[in-house]
Amino acid sequence: MIWRRLFGYFPASLAGGLASFGGVYVLTRLLSPADYGFYALALTTMGIVYTLSITWAEAAAYRFAGAAEARGETPDHIRTILLLLAASAALGLVLMSGAVLLAADPALRIALIAAMSTMVFTPLVNAAQEMNRAHQRVSRYSTLRVIQDLGAFVLGSVLAWQTGLGPASPFVGLACVLAVLATIEGARLWRDSRGGHVRPERIKPYLTYGVPVALALSLNIALDAGDRFLIALFLGPEAVGIYAAGYGVADKTVGLLCMLAAAGGAPMMMAAWEREGQQAMRELSRHVARTLMLIAAPAAAGLALVSQPLADVMIGEDMRVQAAGIMPWIALSGLINGFVLYYLSEAFQLAHKTALRAGLMAIPAITNLVLNAILLPWIGLMGAVYATVASYALALVLLASVGRRIAPLAWPWIDFLRIAGSCVAMAIVVRLMPAPGGFAELLLKAGAGGVTYAIAALAFDAAGARSALQQFATRHARRV
Repeated sequence: MIWRRLFGYFPASLAGGLASFGGVYVLTRLLSPADYGFYALALTTMGIVYTLSITWAEAAAYRFAGAAEARGETPDHIRTILLLLAASAALGLVLMSGAVLLAADPALRIALIAAMSTMVFTPLVNAAQEMNRAHQRVSRYSTLRVIQDLGAFVLGSVLAWQTGLGPASPFVGLACVLAVLATIEGARLWRDSRGGHVRPERIKPYLTYGVPVALALSLNIALDAGDRFLIALFLGPEAVGIYAAGYGVADKTVGLLCMLAAAGGAPMMMAAWEREGQQAMRELSRHVARTLMLIAAPAAAGLALVSQPLADVMIGEDMRVQAAGIMPWIALSGLINGFVLYYLSEAFQLAHKTALRAGLMAIPAITNLVLNAILLPWIGLMGAVYATVASYALALVLLASVGRRIAPLAWPWIDFLRIAGSCVAMAIVVRLMPAPGGFAELLLKAGAGGVTYAIAALAFDAAGARSALQQFATRHARRV
């Protein structure tokens, strides 16, 4: 069941990966390191503001959709969410206006204004997508995500190439695509809510659930990318561009795979928790955890092994040397963060302990800022990298220790060890490969590593890979 859902969400994850990789490839060549740094700062600012002001309503749209459907109150749920989205979007625009006024550099100011324009349309699209996910409308979710990611990438790249918008180009492209999707999804939501009414009594439980989720996610963004502001302060916008380029290749790849692995399992875990109880959820979480690790661990290890040829291919010449040095560490932090964000955090959402999670995430977020302030002036850009890995490890320990008391998730250690063994086999083979450099080296090592990992995972039956393959082959044979 989980694997079927994963295949349903795969086009969305593939599109996200292509857009992420493509964005790094194109923008690091079309923009100067400083302009790419301004783009990264604007993106981080928008992410924090958006999450603080709007994401809580999107989280409530997802979490309470199932209960509303069961009671036949979906129209009321949608109308209430639409009102909350409008109010929270207005707050987000006010906060972004403040960020625009504080920006000192004209290029950063224009990028922030362009980023702010996307916030007019994003809430409606995201809320619709959250309800698609809650109702397990996988095909619609994936289709919209593919259109959004690839459309924004293509249009943003063309604007960066043909206009003088510079770091604002990706945001203008995204805003244009979102405007179309918001029109389509807004009309659908309004039709689905026909006959519904805003229910003021629902606002408090929505706030109680959603605000801590938004706060925790904001802290996660601060932990994930807040160090860019300190890098800009200590080392300048060019260093931000280099850091963001390496981060965009390594972290986004692992993060997207983690999201793919959890996309199908998270709604099923929520359904099991509400309908069958804790034990059923725990058994299902075992499959989610091992699937996540089976997919994401080799990606992190592979990125570390091919960081130099990957940087040569993906990143512009002005940034690639330093970016290659940070990519192995960022791949590791991406794996830890993926496990924190897409697995351990589920315990707090299932038990409605989102405020507790927010409080816990404040500790590694503050730790990250303190470590950056200490290490950046001392050892330069690598200080931010070491601080990120240490802070994510702290987040992992905190959430695992506390989460097991409120909604104990499974830890399939035997499967983890088998996956680790498969990664070791892959690393040995990749290290023995010749290094001709560039795309040839990347293709050679990635191909050999992928084949080796697949063979080792099947031999060890890591995360039930051999059993799943046998079941797939049996079903296919029956159909034939």
